[in-house]
Amino acid sequence: MPSMLSDQDKDVPLSPEQLAEHLQKFEAYQRKIETDIVRLEGRRQDLQQDLEEYSQLVVRVEKLLTDGTTSFETRVDVGCDVTVAAHVPDCRRIFVAIGLGFHVEVSLKEVAALVQPRLKHLEKLIEEVDQKLSDARSCASAFDSSLRLLTAVEA
Repeated sequence: MPSMLSDQDKDVPLSPEQLAEHLQKFEAYQRKIETDIVRLEGRRQDLQQDLEEYSQLVVRVEKLLTDGTTSFETRVDVGCDVTVAAHVPDCRRIFVAIGLGFHVEVSLKEVAALVQPRLKHLEKLIEEVDQKLSDARSCASAFDSSLRLLTAVEA
């Protein structure tokens, strides 16, 4: 990161106006980092929810296979928290969301093989987001400490 001061100005203390100006810049950086943290937390929550849904799908499909169920009754959310009763006459094949709005029709036996790579991918994405979140939090903490020191100098 380039220095904000030239070589000849390094030993000269900042005027109160210059210090206030630099504090405002640093506070803007801190707000940006805090915004990034909120965005990353939302992203992690979305990924975690997807991971849980795919995991539940595998568990439910395994239960259907072990029970030998070919039809069942359920409730389906049609939007705005409105659910309706539904009868599934043949559950030997289901549609699985594979991303980007695409769905694939597969047999129950194929579901686990189809979903496992997606689960691993989601776990990897969560790890990456966790690392970015950790970095952003430590950066925010460092900025906060630095700003407290600078505001103490300003006072």
